[in-house]
Formats: sequence, structure tokens, C-alpha cells
Amino acid sequence: MRIAEVKIPEMGYILECIVKVPELSLNDRVLVERKNIIYAGTISGEIKVLGDNGQIPNPPPDSSIIRKLFPFESADKFMHYKIENEGFDFCKKNVEDLKLEMKLLLVKYMPQENKLLFYYSAEDRVDFRELVKILATKFHLRIEMRQINIRDECKILGGIGVCGRVCCCASVVGEMSAVTSKITKLQCQNTSKFIGYCGRLLCCIAFDPPDEEEADQCQCKINEKINE
Repeated sequence: MRIAEVKIPEMGYILECIVKVPELSLNDRVLVERKNIIYAGTISGEIKVLGDNGQIPNPPPDSSIIRKLFPFESADKFMHYKIENEGFDFCKKNVEDLKLEMKLLLVKYMPQENKLLFYYSAEDRVDFRELVKILATKFHLRIEMRQINIRDECKILGGIGVCGRVCCCASVVGEMSAVTSKITKLQCQNTSKFIGYCGRLLCCIAFDPPDEEEADQCQCKINEKINE
């Protein structure tokens, strides 16, 4: 059994965790699971190997390191708190009771700002003042309602595209680029073939060659590979 000390800012102290991933070193950023809640922390000490001489903690640590965070990754999308599930269910019930024309998508708890952030989509403007009062009374936190467009909705919910892979917006695309019908001009006159389930042009079209010269160069490279 390997044990590592992890400093978690939200807790304010160092936590001993079971190491379930290889190749960790001092100051690495990691994700820690404790009581079905995910935290982000930093390795603050050497990793100890226990068990060879019979020295196994009793009881063993109730936390474990489940993944290393790479420098280009943000821990925000992995963080999960119990209050988020409670907030989603409570808000959805009150949306139905108040008969608001909105679709609740996601709830994020931001402990540093003492805030609950509710993402929703709606075709028209929504008067959610009464809903905010109910939520603030329930959770005693700052409440923010954020309306998002249909592309961002697809990014949050995810899904499988027509290619059989996870949608680009929910996986490889960090920032949404403008996708226009001009990009599809070289491929097909019928742009309906390039519509995703969000109702907009497929994000992956933006990766295709923008002009005929580059398209011809790409086709030549493809033919060379086929003929090899």
C-alpha cells in the first residue's frame, strides 16, 4: 500500500491518501476522492510504501488519489459536491412549481466565492426573481442564474455525434469557433448533412481545409498513403 500526503486548500489541512496511480512526485496536482466527493490537491510530501514490514494504518485512510492533473488541465470540471445534487433537485422542483419556461442543466458550487451557479437554457427571457429568493433562503449562499446558448448546452450535456465519437464540443474543442456554411461549400451543397444534434453546424467542420488549394494538398497526401 502506498500513502501520500495531499494538501487540499478547501479543507485547510493535509490529508493522508491511498495512492492508486503510478509516477507521482512532490508538488504534483491530483484529484482526491473522499466520501464520494472529489477534491483537488497537491502532493506535499514523499510517497510512503507500507505493508512490507507490517506497518499498515488501522483504520486505513478513507481518501484515495484517483488521478493526476496535467499542467494544461483545470480541476473545476472534475470537482463535485453533494450540495450540487441537492441544489439541482430542489431548483428543478421549484421551476416546475413556479411554471417557469426554462431547462435546468447544471449546478456548480463555488466555495471560494460562497456561491451556487445554476446553468439553464430558455427560448425567451425568464423572470426568475422569485426562484432566486427561494434558493437563497434554502442554501444561504449567493445565487447566480446563467443562461447559455444551445451550443454550450450540448457542451455541458455531451453526447455521441453522427461519427460515433463523443461530440467535439464536449471533448476536444476548448473554445467554440465560428462555423459557417462557407466551410461546407467544398464538401457538399446540402449543409443539412453537417448538422449536429444541437441543431447547429458540426464543430468538426472547422478542422477541414478552408480553401480549394489546401483541400487538394490534403487529398494528394491521402492518395499517397493509400498507394504506399
